[in-house]
Amino acid sequence: MISFARREESETPPRSEGVVGRISREDSRSLTETITQNVSDGILMVTASGRITSANPPACLMFAITYPPQSGEIVGQTLLEATHLKVLSDLCQSARESADVYEAEVRRLGRNEGLIRARAVPLFSDAGDATGDVLLILTDLSELDRLRTVRTEFVANVSHELRTPLASIRATAETLLTGALEDPEYSHRFLQTIMREADRLVRLSEDLLELSRAEAGQRERGRFDLCELTAEVVARLMGLAERRNVSLKFFPPETISLMVRADRSQIDQVIFNLIDNAVKYTPTNGDVKVRLNLNDNGHAVLSVKDTGIGILSQDLPRIFERFWRADRARKFQSGEDGIHTGGTGLGLSIVKRIIEAHGGTVAAASELGQGSQFTVTLPLASDEESIGSERFVTP
Repeated sequence: MISFARREESETPPRSEGVVGRISREDSRSLTETITQNVSDGILMVTASGRITSANPPACLMFAITYPPQSGEIVGQTLLEATHLKVLSDLCQSARESADVYEAEVRRLGRNEGLIRARAVPLFSDAGDATGDVLLILTDLSELDRLRTVRTEFVANVSHELRTPLASIRATAETLLTGALEDPEYSHRFLQTIMREADRLVRLSEDLLELSRAEAGQRERGRFDLCELTAEVVARLMGLAERRNVSLKFFPPETISLMVRADRSQIDQVIFNLIDNAVKYTPTNGDVKVRLNLNDNGHAVLSVKDTGIGILSQDLPRIFERFWRADRARKFQSGEDGIHTGGTGLGLSIVKRIIEAHGGTVAAASELGQGSQFTVTLPLASDEESIGSERFVTP
């Protein structure tokens, strides 16, 4: 059931003295056409009989119609025939009968699915009488609606990720308070649980801050050798690989250095996240191979290939979403396979946003039970770019 919002008197702009009235008196049809052709909102002129007499380009785009429309498309049709949205016809009828402005948010379905704010404005003659014609203004809220959904899901996901370790800490603390604290064996085990869950909360907060910085677009760009940085990250993670009995090898390009101009700390984060994931999700006696090359487009190509648990094909499109983890990854992470990985579900989302902000790409290929390969491309620094770093903020 759609409810129409009638604008309050204080919100309604003057009618007969407004722009529409002045244009009518000045007979400025060309000016009217110029305005309607260049505004971002969709505009439909609807007669008293309910038929459309004009439609601007954004209005056509909203309903998947090429502009200018062909004969019989939109113009000449009723509002219901053209849009298949009865709510718009009812909205115009309400504005026509009350001689007042009415608004409603309307969701369109089909291939152009999205949210529209529709505003029906009745038109008046120079004498101030309602003509029955209605100007229908359509504002596309699809992107705003998507962002609202993303925000809602993000808050729900953060709440969920916080609830689990906090509940574990609370339950463990209560157990200690009820007597387990006096037993050295049990108290030590429970305190380890509290420390592990606290570390998980710290990692989550750090990843959230890193994701926020990546999406904010603030970067300290400088020129550096990607081969050198990759070798440093591999060396830092060699100890983790050895503890897990996983073979970690780096294959740099044989004769060239790969100079890029980017935020070194953020690219470090990207390389670390990819290799860290590969090592953690590879079972004992598995292999992780890191390769760095130059492709035909003159871009640096970093690939991280493992022999880990792999990813289902239907899960691949979602792996870069925030907080998303496949069921097998959750099982592996929880320690059911004998190993705790301790991820937050934000690592790959951070990778994607950092790489795309630097003009690169990231892709994944995987086969369940056979392993995964993540490939990152980054443009090389041009010879003209200075060696010094500078502050860079994306708009």
